[in-house]
Amino acid sequence: MRSLELAAATAAHDGSAFLAGLDLQLADGWKTYWKQPGDSGIPPSFDWSASENVAGVELRWPAPERFDAPGDITFGYGNGVLWPLRVVPEDASLSVTLRLSMYYGICSDICVPRQAELELVVPPAAAGETPEETLFANRLRAALARVPVPPAHPDLIDVRWRENEAPTLEVRLHHCGPGCEPPQLIVQSSSNTWFGTPRVKREGDVVRYAMEVEVLSPAMLDGEELTFILSGPEKAYVIRKTM
Repeated sequence: MRSLELAAATAAHDGSAFLAGLDLQLADGWKTYWKQPGDSGIPPSFDWSASENVAGVELRWPAPERFDAPGDITFGYGNGVLWPLRVVPEDASLSVTLRLSMYYGICSDICVPRQAELELVVPPAAAGETPEETLFANRLRAALARVPVPPAHPDLIDVRWRENEAPTLEVRLHHCGPGCEPPQLIVQSSSNTWFGTPRVKREGDVVRYAMEVEVLSPAMLDGEELTFILSGPEKAYVIRKTM
């Protein structure tokens, strides 16, 4: 591991919610995990309970990568990740002290569990002054832009089961014309369902993803809400569909 630190987008706070971040930098070839790590791995946990003058901390998850290996598909971040944090102070006149107890895993050839204790103090701004941005602010905004959001096009994808085949889920992504790099697709279910590595094929402005699904019967997913994360080089979308 190279570094793990807390940092804020501004040098002080004015009592309103402010942007901070948890920055994990890893050596080449190492990765850490998303909140749902997939077939293996350690999901990180965050305990902010020892913080002072903090009404709330909301951690945002940038879109993860999908790591495909035979029999082992995992989701996480290669070489590290910057998690954006929305911090709400209780009292505008007092310093905010963020204290984090974090449990997480990093993985190369083997996975290693880690524990960390971190602290960040953000003082109150002087009366009438606007808090100045830190050098960290641009990186935080870029990380926040990687958090998946619902797309503007409600019909961006359609989903169906292929007929007369072993359980196979087909996802068709629309509006991906010339110059559009097909985004990486991750499918999540709240039930115990396994989705294989998608086979990707472009048909004009449509990108078709087909993946095998380990489930006793497609009927078992009737009424189930699936989450689709599409992660491209600049944007990331999250779409939920009920089967």
